Amino acid sequence: MLPSWLKPTVAGAAESNVRDVSLLGDLRILWARSVVIDARGGHAQAVTARTCWTVLALGEPLKSFLLAAALAVVSRGAVAAPSYTGPIIDWHAHIRFGRSDAVKERQGIGTGPIRRLDDEAGVTRSALIVIARRGETGKTRAQNDAVIAAAKAGGGRFFPVASVHPLDGAGAFEEIDRVASAGVKVIKLHPNTQNFDVSDPAVAEVVERCAARHLIVLFDSYKPWDLSEMGKFVLLASTHPDARIVLAHMGLTTFREAITFAQIRKLNISTQVYFDLSAIASTYAGSPVQPELVWTIRRIGVDRFLFGSDWPVDTPAAAEAAVRKLGFTAAEQRQIFHDNAARLLGD
Repeated sequence: MLPSWLKPTVAGAAESNVRDVSLLGDLRILWARSVVIDARGGHAQAVTARTCWTVLALGEPLKSFLLAAALAVVSRGAVAAPSYTGPIIDWHAHIRFGRSDAVKERQGIGTGPIRRLDDEAGVTRSALIVIARRGETGKTRAQNDAVIAAAKAGGGRFFPVASVHPLDGAGAFEEIDRVASAGVKVIKLHPNTQNFDVSDPAVAEVVERCAARHLIVLFDSYKPWDLSEMGKFVLLASTHPDARIVLAHMGLTTFREAITFAQIRKLNISTQVYFDLSAIASTYAGSPVQPELVWTIRRIGVDRFLFGSDWPVDTPAAAEAAVRKLGFTAAEQRQIFHDNAARLLGD
């Protein structure tokens, strides 16, 4: 355990990055320990106690020097943590083909705007997401063909995320089979935009069909007017153990409920559920809630999380900066920014 007088010192050191040794006040005892700030969660971890120094009647310059040196050790994990610099996969970006499918009014058309933003952010591969409308199976087919063609024309920079509407019945099943045969690996379902309830049996049937065709299902998982939605995802995943499901936004304001997946995985239930950090990272980075979010992510397992920008809601650069601000280690960032998505996609 840390001495009670050292706890505020550790917190102050992390916050001030050792810029102000006056935080220590008139402390007379300096406990020389191997103490590091756990950059993953901002918590202090005491390792082996080594020496106890008694600082008595020292002049202020000498005392300040000794205390600053100790603070440098205390805070080195928070200040000098390396950052991942390798390739980045953006799991969540929307493409616009015309006037009727814009997520935001000023969203550019085609892959050109996405490519430029990716280049600025260091993103080396990106999703191209489309969303199907109910009862428009012909348009859904054309839209999926367009996103498949755009990805192929991108020379490996993009991967298509096709869509069906789960309430289109047999038409949805036929389209799932068709796009799977065309090489698509991910299907997008959006409970808000497509106006369906996750607990609808038709949704379960679509998820089952996707699992049979080895397709990943990417759900939007934030529905402000359905506070029980995360529980519905738990039930859906539990009853479809072969389905690979990605929950975009991690439930956003209900992210705490996602910890259920960590608990039931101990029983070998819902072992193929993943989350993308689009929207949620930019919402909570730098906030008082950030430590709890990071703790929850680690408890579930960093190997379950993917980077996503949700372009055009956020730019890839802004989303990337938000994830980095959460304070993950370089190894964890590598998983989030690249390795987890590459593994899912079979790269």
